[in-house]
Amino acid sequence: MILKIISIALLALNLNLHQPDQSMVQIFDVQQEKVVKQIPLTDDLSMSLIGLLDSSPKMYGGMDMNPKSGLILHVEFKNPVKLTSAVYTDLVKEVYLFLEPGEHPKSLIYYNTQRGVIVVVLKGDSDQFIKSDLVIP
Repeated sequence: MILKIISIALLALNLNLHQPDQSMVQIFDVQQEKVVKQIPLTDDLSMSLIGLLDSSPKMYGGMDMNPKSGLILHVEFKNPVKLTSAVYTDLVKEVYLFLEPGEHPKSLIYYNTQRGVIVVVLKGDSDQFIKSDLVIP
């Protein structure tokens, strides 16, 4: 009987820990050509992503956005976020972050209310972000 009560308590605890409204981050490996991991968008990861997106963004002037290696992170924010750089003209609702080793990160930004997207190059370090415990524990 005690084992049954403990099992029910642990099940209830597990159910309470799962937050279906929490945003998820899909991590796509370019070389494997598939999503290799899905992780919750924690407060720490969200702050780290926002910090990277605000790191001196410049409009991308290239024609090719196809990375040859590295990771692509996809985040759809439950609540659109306000970024501080003047490059961003609206709240951001969705981001694809291209993290190619040895390259500056690039990001494809979808706005909340405006139509269209922008692509920016960020001043952060792709290698450091890939190796951080925020992305690959």
